[in-house]
This record gives sequence, C-alpha cells and structure tokens, in this order.
Amino acid sequence: MQSRRLRRDRLASLWLTVAGLGVMALVVVMLGYLISVSWPLLKPPGTTPSSSQVLESRALDTRAADMDEWRIEWLAGNRLQLIQHTDDGLRRSSSLQVPEGLDHRQAHLTQSRQQLWLRMPDRQGDRLWLARLASTTPQGSWQQQWLPGPASLSALEGQLLVTAGPHVFTQWQLNDASAGQVPLARKLGRQEHAAQPITALSVLRGGKSLILGDAGGGLSHYLLPAHASPLIKAGDFDSGLSAPVRTIAAAHHGLGFAALDADGRLGLYLATAERRRQLVDWLSPAQVAAGVELSFQQEDRRLLARPTSVAGGLGALEQAYAGLEIRDPHQVVGLGAIFGKVWYEGRDAPAWIWQLESTGAHEPRLSLVPIMWGTLKVALVGLLFAVPLGLGCAIHVACFMAPRQRARIKPMLEMMEALPTVVIGFIAALVVAPFVERELMAVLLGLVLIPLGTMVAGFVWTLSPRALRSLMPENMAAFGLLPLLMLLLWLDVTLAHQLEAWWFEGDIRQWLFAHHGIDYAQRNTLVTGMALGLAVMPTLFTLSEDALSSVPRGLAAGSAALGATPWQSLRRVILPAAAVGLFSAMMIGMGRAVGETMIVLMVAGNTPLVDASLFEGVRSLAATLAIELPEAEVGSSHYRLLFLAALALFLFTFVVNTLAEVLRLRFMPPQRGGWG
Repeated sequence: MQSRRLRRDRLASLWLTVAGLGVMALVVVMLGYLISVSWPLLKPPGTTPSSSQVLESRALDTRAADMDEWRIEWLAGNRLQLIQHTDDGLRRSSSLQVPEGLDHRQAHLTQSRQQLWLRMPDRQGDRLWLARLASTTPQGSWQQQWLPGPASLSALEGQLLVTAGPHVFTQWQLNDASAGQVPLARKLGRQEHAAQPITALSVLRGGKSLILGDAGGGLSHYLLPAHASPLIKAGDFDSGLSAPVRTIAAAHHGLGFAALDADGRLGLYLATAERRRQLVDWLSPAQVAAGVELSFQQEDRRLLARPTSVAGGLGALEQAYAGLEIRDPHQVVGLGAIFGKVWYEGRDAPAWIWQLESTGAHEPRLSLVPIMWGTLKVALVGLLFAVPLGLGCAIHVACFMAPRQRARIKPMLEMMEALPTVVIGFIAALVVAPFVERELMAVLLGLVLIPLGTMVAGFVWTLSPRALRSLMPENMAAFGLLPLLMLLLWLDVTLAHQLEAWWFEGDIRQWLFAHHGIDYAQRNTLVTGMALGLAVMPTLFTLSEDALSSVPRGLAAGSAALGATPWQSLRRVILPAAAVGLFSAMMIGMGRAVGETMIVLMVAGNTPLVDASLFEGVRSLAATLAIELPEAEVGSSHYRLLFLAALALFLFTFVVNTLAEVLRLRFMPPQRGGWG
C-alpha cells in the first residue's frame, strides 16, 4: 500500500516537472519565433556586382521597358523634336527651335504629370532654359521660359524644380498646363548652402525632398513642410563619402537614393531619418571622371552605372560600366525610424508617427513610439481607476468587514473577473462614451467631489458623539455610506451645470479647445481608462485581499493590545507587512491592463498619438496587432514590424508578471490568518 502511494507520488511529481518544463520551453519557443521573424528588419542590406553575362541577358528586357520613353532627336538648324518608340513605329512631337548658347550635353527630358519638360543650362551655367510640351501630338505647341540665377545643376520631379550654383540653390514651382497657367515656373525662394560647394543634387520621388551633395562628400536633406512652403533643411547624412559627390540617383519607389563620389565609392541611403544603408567601393576614379549616370531598375533592386554620353539611350545597357544587385527588402525600417523622431514630408517638425503607406504617403511612417506610448498611457489611466477601487475594497473586506459579510461579498467581487471584456467594451463604447461626452463637467467634478466628500464625511463622523457612532458598527459602515454616495451624486450633477455656465462659458469642451487647443474625441483615453479600470479591478482586488489576509493575525492583535486603533493598526502594521504583496498585485494589474485588447479596440478610437491629453484617442500594441496583422502581407516590413510590436508586448507583460510573482513568493509570510 505504501509502495503504491510512493509510486503515485513519484508519477505526480514527474508529471508536474514535465508540465512545468513544457511551459517554460513553450515560452522560449514563442520568444525565439518572435525574434526570428523580427530580426530581418535590422539586418543591413546586401549588394552583389552584376556580371557582364547578367547585364547582357537583360539588355533586351531593358530595351522593351524603354520603348515607351520619350527621347530627344536633334535636327538641322539647332532644332529638336521628341521621339517615342512604340509597337506601331516612331511617334514624333512638333519641332522646337532651341536658343543659342545652351549646353546640349546637359539636356534633361522629364515626364511629369502627363507633361514633357525639357531643360538645359547655358554654357556658363548662369541661367536655365525650360520648355514644356503639354500635348505630344504634331500639333502640340511648345512653351518656354528662361530661369535666371545660377543653374549649372538642376533637378525636376512632380511640381518641384531646383536649380543650383556652387553655394546657392533656387526652388521653383511648376505650373499646370491644363489650367493655362503662365509662366511655366514660379520662384518660391533662394537659399544659401553653407557647407561645401554643391556638386550634385536630386529631387526624390514625389517632388517633396531634395538631396544636395557637396565637394566634401557630404549629403544634406531638404524637404517641403506643410502647405508647400520653401524648402527647409531636415538634416545631414552620415554619408561615409570623403571625395566630392559626382552624381545622385533617386529610386523609383520610396525615398531611397544612391550617391557616387569622385573616388568611385557608392552609398545607398534613405531620406527618412537621414539613414545610410550601405557603402560599396564600386567604380574607378577614371570612370567617374569621364562622366557617370546612375539609374535604378528592376523595382529598385538593381543599380546601373553607365557613361553620361549614352545615358538613357538604346543600347546603353551593353555600354554600362557596372551593375549592382541590391537586396534590401526592409529599407524603410530602422532603429531611427522605429524609435526616433523623424521629419517627414509635409510636416513642420520631426514627430513620432504610425501611418502605413496605404494612406497615400510616399514614405510609410512606422514608428512604434505612438502605439507603445498609447499602451502605457491607457494602462496607467486604467490603474488610476482600478487601484483606489480595488485596493480600498480589499482593505475594507480583509480588515473591517464581518466574516459573514466577507464570505458573501468576496465571491461576488471575484466573479466580476469572469465578465467578458468585449461586453465591458461594448457598454463603454455605446453607453458610457456618449454619456461622458454629454456630461463631461459632471464626470470631471465627480472624480474630485465624491472622494473628497466621502473623506470629509468620515472626518465629521469621527467628531460626532460616541452615542451616535455606536448606532452603526464599523463593519456596517459601507452600507451607511450608500445614502451619502447618492447625495454626493446629486450634488455633483447640480453643481456641474452651474460651474460650467459660470467658468466655462456653458460648454467645457468648446472652452478647452478655444483657450488651450485641447480637442475632445468621444472615444478617448478617459473613457478607455474607466472601462479598463473596471476590468482590472477584480484581479487587483483578489490579489490585494490575499496579500492582506496572509499577514499573521498576531501582528494586528498585538498592536490592538498596545492601544492602537484599527486604522493605526492598518496603517502602521498591516499595510507595511503586506506592502510587497500589494505591489505585486498592482504590477500584475499593470500587466493585465497592458495586454488588454477588446476594450482598447472598441473604446480608444485607435488614434496613434503621442500626447498627455485624456480627451484624445489612443492606440495600443494589442489593438494594433488585432487590427493590422490579418491584413499585413506575409514577409513584408509591415508584417515583421507587427511581430516586433508583439515581441515588445510579450517581453513587457512577461517581465512584469514574473517579477510580481517572484516578489510575492519571496516575501510571503509563512502563516495565514483573517481579521474577522
């Protein structure tokens, strides 16, 4: 019989050991999987030189891709016309007489907004000749304009044209031919470049960012802020180039670009957060000195360097100096873009922004700071509601309530933990949020009036005659507070409307916006914190009550024998003895609030903002995963970044809960007892 019992004990012990190790292994596997999916985001890009066989094998594909591009054909008498190779043959535009004195070697033809733009500087680089052909039919008419100022270098994209001399550049805005606007370009501003002399420039995709390269190998980033103001400097790159920058090529997708210096060193960069992606010793100085044109191909997966004399012409691929295969699938993501402030196009200052490319922006804005801040913000606000309620309720139940009452009240409060959070979120979104919006003044006043009124009533009660206080035992005080609570609620609603009319011009929401610029969203942090506090409160109550009940009863009995009142015993004996358990309960409540999904998803408004306002919406890590992960493309930067967010959420909740449990077990008293 005894041996059978020992066998069962050993089997049970073995089973518990295996189960515990299995749980630990599962946690490690989950952590490893999240890291493995997120790690490629931080890997540097890879580059491989293209062999001559690879370049030749793609020559026909490049010719086919270039068939629809317009090119310049020079005619007799210093005239030109544009030609386009199509499947039906050559398509020609009307001819144009070119002024004398232009540098034909620097003729640039660009198609922008269904219009063809032709620009050439004069031989001295003192001005730029600009021509526009809005219609490519033989009857299409040309328009032309001289742009004054240093113009030895120029770049055009979208509605932005930039001309530059050695130490100054000028910004021009192109007008639309369909509206019949003249002149062709309108000067927006002229700016000094205080660094080394400008040797190269390029306008990036979208026509809102300018990259300047100088004689010292430096690269500077200028961009258009909101409302198309003059270009402002966003920052300088750590270029890694030591020789003058000779040419800059903008990528066709996103805000990446390549820069080549006089020594043949190539740098790959991303304008977002001024990040350098890769440095390669690529060409010889002699090749660069002869003139090199860089161009991206194959959806920016290949970079081609070819002589300037054949750049853009048929057969250019066979005459290319070199090709470079680029493997950089996650170039838009980096530590600076994830956690640092970035000055994005169309913004007046650097900011943390979470905004996907699907919104129409030329650069995805994938900073995790707004959703991490939203997670902590809504969790802390939820604890501001849950801690006073849960901890106060636990103190009253464990230390002051009669045993019979405690046996009934405690299970009822613990049963609240089984209430589905989706139900709490549903009620908060459809009932509580409209009510708070309608009675905002009453809610804010009640957060101060009810606790303060209760404490004042308690103080007055202690000053009342002993005969009156003996009518209500201490363990029945909670029921005696119900009439007081109803009175305070009535007083709150009555005073709120008067105060709002006297001090806040009849509408506190309009007053906040007019005087302090604080907007009010119906689904905001305040309402989310109230709902989250209700969801966390049962957990906090249960753990706090267990911590208080585990304090040896002899401690309280000893303090009472020495003449201490129940409140003195609580404040100086019980709470210090249970402090670690109470802190552990709050930490577990924090972890519970951070990981909550449905309430935040339904009530918070899902607005990724970084501010301290309680009246604005928020977005948490858990809500972001629930919303965006089902629609993210597997293997994309967005997909892996969501796994990085899941990793951050996992680590935070795991560390907080583990630390809380370690503290609770480390400092748990050896005896248990109640206060009945």
